[in-house]
Amino acid sequence: MSFVAWIEVLLAVLAISMLICFVRLYLGPNPPNRAVAFDTISSHAVGLFALLALRNHAPALLDAAIVTAVFGFVGTLMLARYIEQSNQQDWESNEE
Repeated sequence: MSFVAWIEVLLAVLAISMLICFVRLYLGPNPPNRAVAFDTISSHAVGLFALLALRNHAPALLDAAIVTAVFGFVGTLMLARYIEQSNQQDWESNEE
């Protein structure tokens, strides 16, 4: 397989994995799970930007990847701050 074909395969795998993370973000079931899903989505977005930069020979997309990484980190910090100040009793399941 050629280099471009491998990049296409990796883009497909990352896109499917990112879709699964979006499902986890939507379904929850609690804020810590959503925070992990959000952080994973931001990491996937950085990987997608980097692969697209390689495939299209567009170094400007690497700048977008760096900005996305910073915003993902800040977003994760904000979610962690929210989790820290929220009422943890609301997260416990009633199935026990």
